[in-house]
Amino acid sequence: MHHLQSRIQLTAAFRWAARMGWQSGICNHFSLAVNDSSGPSGILINPQGFHWSELTASSLLLMNSQGKIIDGEGEVEDTAFFIHLSTHNEVPSATCVLHAHPPYTTAIMCSKPGRIVNCSQDSLRFHGRIAYDDHFGGLAGDKTEGARIAEALGGKPIMLMANHGITVTGPSVAKALDDFYYLELAAKYQVLANNAGDSLNILSDEKADRLSPAIQQIDTQTAGHFQSIQRILDKEEPEYRE
Repeated sequence: MHHLQSRIQLTAAFRWAARMGWQSGICNHFSLAVNDSSGPSGILINPQGFHWSELTASSLLLMNSQGKIIDGEGEVEDTAFFIHLSTHNEVPSATCVLHAHPPYTTAIMCSKPGRIVNCSQDSLRFHGRIAYDDHFGGLAGDKTEGARIAEALGGKPIMLMANHGITVTGPSVAKALDDFYYLELAAKYQVLANNAGDSLNILSDEKADRLSPAIQQIDTQTAGHFQSIQRILDKEEPEYRE
């Protein structure tokens, strides 16, 4: 089995996402580009037909840049194939790609105007970092739609997709998962505040510009967050490493 440590990290993300209620049935997909001495270059991705809580390091598939499975048994779901292959091939900064339909961010993208607004400290993590895809093209069932989604990122690490869900990219599993967590948390605060019936207390663009850099530069917290997730899984679901 190639790329064991990368497999373990991506599987930890799947297991944690399952706990957090971010997945939809056996749909949605995470991937990680690998290019090191521990095996052939390619993209690790979940096989079709498995609940995320079932996945282990050895169950992940490795496909090459053309989409051919070169390690593992199973198939890649069609939309996963086109979204992830296009994103990894066309966006060099997207080492890890997390695509799902978590409840609060997806709820925002089911409404108009469908935007995360700066009404909480956590929303400032994403000030200037989100692309919005306001065109829903149905299932990403072909290369053209996958390429359109990749292009719609427009140099941003995160995309919120109208009538659909979210795609979070990052240089590592730890960074992408941390962003995913806090994005969903920011969306939760926004939805709950909206439901309270009062107007949102939205920060001005000037204040957001001034305050967001310090909040976005917390790499030690990012690493510690992922390490704590792995410690919990090592205690409670150690088989994820197998």
